[in-house]
Amino acid sequence: MAASKPQPLPFKEAIDLYRSKVRLPTRRWTDLWQGMHARAFVIAGATKDALIADFQSAVQKAIEKGTTLAEFRKDFDRIVAAHGWSYRGTRGWRSRVIFNTNVRMAHAAGRWAQIQRLKDKRPYLRYVAVLDSRTRPLHRAWHGTTLAADDAWWKTHYPPNGWYCRCTVQTLSERDMLRFGYPLSAKAPPLRPLARRINSPAGPVSITVPEGIDPGFAYNPGEAAWGSTISEQAMAAWRQSGGRKWRRLTGGDWRSAGRPEMIPLDTPDIKIGAPPRTMAAIETAIEASIGGAEKIFTLPDGGPLLVNAATLAKHIGPARGALAALLPELIKNPFEIWATFERHRATGQVVLRKRLVKAVRLDKDRAALLVAQAAEGRFEAWTVLTTRDWSYIQRQRSGHLVWARK
Repeated sequence: MAASKPQPLPFKEAIDLYRSKVRLPTRRWTDLWQGMHARAFVIAGATKDALIADFQSAVQKAIEKGTTLAEFRKDFDRIVAAHGWSYRGTRGWRSRVIFNTNVRMAHAAGRWAQIQRLKDKRPYLRYVAVLDSRTRPLHRAWHGTTLAADDAWWKTHYPPNGWYCRCTVQTLSERDMLRFGYPLSAKAPPLRPLARRINSPAGPVSITVPEGIDPGFAYNPGEAAWGSTISEQAMAAWRQSGGRKWRRLTGGDWRSAGRPEMIPLDTPDIKIGAPPRTMAAIETAIEASIGGAEKIFTLPDGGPLLVNAATLAKHIGPARGALAALLPELIKNPFEIWATFERHRATGQVVLRKRLVKAVRLDKDRAALLVAQAAEGRFEAWTVLTTRDWSYIQRQRSGHLVWARK
């Protein structure tokens, strides 16, 4: 009897990353830029959630089971037919772009997580190109470049470095360097800025990318997904700098999204009772409103939201504790849901945060502005303001509009 072919082990880091991605509608491939793709799943020109969800499942299957491009093309044909999707380009080209880019980026990000975990034992990375007739000249020139895993060159040149790029990195220990005779590069290859013109959501724009790297690929997908491990000393120095932790990457607001300036005042479904006087009482009130100590809600855009009563209680003082009863209304019936991508200034990690906004009338003289924030499907914080100053909530209505009430 012939021996069965060994099955590859599941690439856990790549699988975990892809499962955490949030579906977003886009019209162009430039609607999301570089590191934003670490947190969102998009198909350029796909605006219907059901269509995007089917493609995400097909790509997820390819990553989890190691299916081929030929198998993915069967899924591609089925999805296109089911949704009547009219896409740009030929079937062969479009299916290959979706499959190749998503799978390679997921593997590269998962590999980076392993690199960070083993960095103390395997502190060097070697650039490895496929040396054949299809290899880009500069990628061929970079082949063999060996630098510390913390070298800044990997922030822009960690592969893949373009459409259909087949380059990878090899992790090395001190013993590997001696055994294979690999020398540590004296310095990183030069970064030569090159001006390129692309079609952005705002129209044609000029961007600068390092020579040899396609627009949209001049970033480290693993760093965006997982961050880079930095020393405690460096982290402590960064904390003492007093700077803001996160830098917003997403533009746009309610004006550019064509939304009305004023948010309508909804009538609450519940009556606001007396405010609880202790943190324990606030937590109890939240549990009563969500139906338990912890609950997973489904947002109107289809995404999950885990709410933990104890976590939420820490963000509400006794004066506003009674308004915690409004939380289910905010989750189930917001006025808008916005998504913003933010990069951690120290580690480079990119997160996708969602904000839900809503306004309710408490009585004839008072209104409450409600804003909830979540990251990676987990409730982070919320704010309830009984004020007539709308400037605060207008500032929250920014980023990528993912859902809106008509």
